[in-house]
Amino acid sequence: MSVRIEFSDLIRAMARRDWGAVDQLLSGLEKSGWGGGNQMISAAFAIAVNDHSSSAHSPTDVTRFVAETRTQFPGAESLPTLEMEALVRAALGEVGLIDNLSPEIALKMQIVFLGKLLQDRDPTETQLEEFIADVERTAAEYSRA
Repeated sequence: MSVRIEFSDLIRAMARRDWGAVDQLLSGLEKSGWGGGNQMISAAFAIAVNDHSSSAHSPTDVTRFVAETRTQFPGAESLPTLEMEALVRAALGEVGLIDNLSPEIALKMQIVFLGKLLQDRDPTETQLEEFIADVERTAAEYSRA
């Protein structure tokens, strides 16, 4: 199974709250070394954050969102709060905030945030498939750049 298909399946499993499938897919992706999956995760995270946030977001809005995420996802409490806020703000346009963020930590954060954002959105099957198609297009464009 290609990483793109596995990641699309991961998004579906997260949106459907199928945590057993999420764990299995994450394990498989980790074993494969992600092989291009970072672009997929980054694209999904950026699209979902921008869909979730208004253009008039504030640092306080981001702080509140990060706090909610940390309380809803057991794995999130071990992630550094300020870096989580910086990652969200970077996705919203303040790119320089993550210059020193480790790619491994950023990846973990993006997955946690993606789970939260998909749950909050609670997409229909049609909306979910449209989101996945958008993520795949964006990741493909980023890979060519």
